[in-house]
Amino acid sequence: MPEAISSDLTSALAAFASQQTILIALDFDGTLAPLVDDPEDSRMIAPARQALEKLTALSGVSVAIVTGRAIDSVKRVADPLKEWFLVGSHGIEVLSPGDVTSYETPWLVPAGLTEAFDAVVKAHPRTRLEHKPFGLALHTRGVEQPVAQAAESAAHEVCDAWGGDLVVRTGHGIVECSIQEATKGDGIEEIRRRLRPSAVLFAGDDRTDEDGFAVLEAQDVGIRVGGGETIASHRLADASAVAEALWFIHDQRACVESGPEL
Repeated sequence: MPEAISSDLTSALAAFASQQTILIALDFDGTLAPLVDDPEDSRMIAPARQALEKLTALSGVSVAIVTGRAIDSVKRVADPLKEWFLVGSHGIEVLSPGDVTSYETPWLVPAGLTEAFDAVVKAHPRTRLEHKPFGLALHTRGVEQPVAQAAESAAHEVCDAWGGDLVVRTGHGIVECSIQEATKGDGIEEIRRRLRPSAVLFAGDDRTDEDGFAVLEAQDVGIRVGGGETIASHRLADASAVAEALWFIHDQRACVESGPEL
């Protein structure tokens, strides 16, 4: 039994791996990649990358990255395989395998909203602004706590004062607003509609991932990574534990594949 995985989760993963067709859907930051101060420095840990590449090569296995990042950011930091589904911008952007090569990013955030967030960043040293096709994200990870709190409060004030309807989310050192409403659960549901897998596994570390757990069904597996309240049935400590779980699924699946036909 893998050291980082509870006996209950081990049993759930073994049952999941035995299903005819499976979808492994994973958040990126904090799940496959450790959290870092600068989002552009985020990279998937090698054991997780290697496990996903091996899983992708097995029959009946599909992989999806499900993240709040925009697709253009996912391409830079995750270097996704062409065989993977990609869900970006919290479920607004959903790409099937191969679509990323022809995907053109729409940039729809009003200039006035961008200018207001730029002013917040200028007034609070070391904070960073991430531009997304449908929104903006203020990053405060690694910033001194008083400055981070002041910046996040200022970002909320900008959102509250904005005339249009905005979807506002908070996470680990981030305040994000979007001009369109969608969730990671919507992205997972869309992939489920396109793929029709027998079972889905979703793992994530943040409160926005709770929307993904909420759409899982009885045969599916939900895994919260790290601490925090969750509706997920299982928990793993960090990206290294996620990688261990992925290798366990691979080994179980490989045994099934080498035995009687699914």
